[in-house]
Amino acid sequence: MTATDTREGLSMPVAPLPLRLPLRGRENELARVLRALEFGVGGGCALVVVEGPPGSGKTRFLDECVTAAERLGYVIRHQFPLSGPPGESGTTGDEAADRPRLIVIDDAHFLGERASDALLARRDAQRGSKVVWLVARRRGTGSRSIDALLAGSIGHTERITLDALRAPASLQVAVDILGVPPAPPLARVLNRAGGHPKLLVELVEGMREERTIRVGVHEAELVEERIPQRLRVLLQTMLQEYPDQCRQLLRVAAVLGRESTVDALLPILHMSPSTLLLILDRTFTTGVLTVDNARVGFTNELLWRLVVDSVPATLRQALRRQVAAAARPEPLPGARPAAPAGPPDLNGQEYEIVRLVAEGLTNQQIGRRLEISPHTVNYHLKKLFRKVGVNSRIALLREIRLEGLPR
Repeated sequence: MTATDTREGLSMPVAPLPLRLPLRGRENELARVLRALEFGVGGGCALVVVEGPPGSGKTRFLDECVTAAERLGYVIRHQFPLSGPPGESGTTGDEAADRPRLIVIDDAHFLGERASDALLARRDAQRGSKVVWLVARRRGTGSRSIDALLAGSIGHTERITLDALRAPASLQVAVDILGVPPAPPLARVLNRAGGHPKLLVELVEGMREERTIRVGVHEAELVEERIPQRLRVLLQTMLQEYPDQCRQLLRVAAVLGRESTVDALLPILHMSPSTLLLILDRTFTTGVLTVDNARVGFTNELLWRLVVDSVPATLRQALRRQVAAAARPEPLPGARPAAPAGPPDLNGQEYEIVRLVAEGLTNQQIGRRLEISPHTVNYHLKKLFRKVGVNSRIALLREIRLEGLPR
């Protein structure tokens, strides 16, 4: 690889993306799969269930499991789409005699009741043999029969959830793509993907395409901070796959901030608490939202920003006005309506803190931006709460509408 001089300085040509990136941050999960595979080699029957939201890397993880199984001498059988009647094993007599079998079912959430029933019958017929079932699906989705297939224990059972990657693994993925480590400013941008494997890869690739990353001899530098177009296209594709009510919930919640409350969502969505609960359950399976008691939040900053940007600016402003109106108490009978209060006077640092709160940053992230400690950020926030007469970030943003804040 040779260096080339550019106007911005020394830059290295970026190698094409490998056909298959190394699997990062899944060592513990792979160790559990290996235990199940070794159990099968010893003559037992095992079930490995891999669950995760879209983009969590389930298919890539299964590929790594298949490679490990092949090294142990397994015969591999991919059973989706399902082929053959339930009684067939899909192996020859020689294979069934000595070698263990790995039955792989990816995207099991797409299987209908009939195919799931056939798999359930096949699994029951193969108890006690050298068979390991490896099944991947989106969490909380699929037919009742596939739930029955995955609920029972057939010897050795491993249930694995592919959560977000930790920061070191995320940055290693960036190194795999770029060939060099990201410099700290670029690393901070990449960490906004929250360890979501698909988002992370698309973010790095999009920044490469739009030349907002400069790859040097020793590290990759951030040239310009903006969301790549390919990420916006990816989000639109994702949103179109969701039911209308889930899509509406995501967009409304995003406009209210990276975190919102059930009380803030209900009057805008015009639905009962029981209906909202059902939609929250469905939306939770997408991996985009987290739900903690009465609080609803986006799993990472990048997803939140993408969803906010998908709502036209005029609609964002209208939604925020609707939230502010719903939060105002009804006037007493005969009382004159109060004049709308203007925003309180803020000093420069208070203004910056409110602006960063509106971007959805945590105290730690705000502290890094302003070069102060998280404790100092918390101190200023409490002062702002007292000054404005509120007790939460969401209420603070409702009361303070400053020019330049995200709309």
